[in-house]
Amino acid sequence: MAKKKETEKTDAPKKKTETKEKKEETKEEPYVDERRVYKKIKVNFWRTRLHEEELGVYQSLKYQAKTRYFSKNFEIEGLVEIDDKKKYIIAYNKDVWEENPIEKKRLVCRLFTIMEEKMGMGKGGSFKGGIELSITHSLIQSYEIKHPANVFFVQVPRTNTLARIVSGWRFIGTRWTFPLLPEQTDDRLQMIMAKGVVGPGKNYNLFLGEKKIARIDGQPIQKEFEIEIYEEDYAKDKYFVMILTLFGVCCNFMKDAKKIIKKFYKQMKTTGTTEYKPPKPELDLFKNPRMMRK
Repeated sequence: MAKKKETEKTDAPKKKTETKEKKEETKEEPYVDERRVYKKIKVNFWRTRLHEEELGVYQSLKYQAKTRYFSKNFEIEGLVEIDDKKKYIIAYNKDVWEENPIEKKRLVCRLFTIMEEKMGMGKGGSFKGGIELSITHSLIQSYEIKHPANVFFVQVPRTNTLARIVSGWRFIGTRWTFPLLPEQTDDRLQMIMAKGVVGPGKNYNLFLGEKKIARIDGQPIQKEFEIEIYEEDYAKDKYFVMILTLFGVCCNFMKDAKKIIKKFYKQMKTTGTTEYKPPKPELDLFKNPRMMRK
């Protein structure tokens, strides 16, 4: 009988340790840090002007000569890297956004391929995508959800649609949504939701339904936003990659944009009327495309 008791005592703790190890293994499985990253994107806004892409007096003029999308009031203010390779420069209407009074502020950001220094025009300088804040649509969205909300319009070359990145409302944290519109006959409409992580910085987890497919890690002090895509199909989708990159670009302006919307929305909250006068570029976003074809 003594031997039987000893074997029972020695067997019991082994079973307990095994079950603990199994529980610990199941707890560690859901963490996404160990998942495979299929694409990395880095959006870097420069804190100083001592960068090689800005050296040279005529750098901006070269982009203006290459494409009409590089406006005269644009300044080169950042760089986008994809899989550790420099891909695009970031340009936007800095003076209009920072110096104009609040009633006349506009924000337009665009990406261009980096120009190579060669004889003549050289390679690069092509427009790859743009994003702009629509104050008018933002006020409409704010009035709808009863909270200040930004709306950004996305423009991607060779696409006839203008996707919207729209701010929603959460009791704690932030929420953004944007659609993936059908491109082929068999494609279906999909909605991507970006949920802000509670805490300092601009950090978002992006979901397709309940599945996490990407992440944005923002460092506002360094003006850097790192993006990771966890699904191979979406990492290969150029349209999705561009929209996600442009979302990372607008992360740098979300705070200031919300201040503007908050001020105008406060005026119209009780009266339903705002003193903001939409400029023509914003009113053009409301044009009926069917009438424009005639």
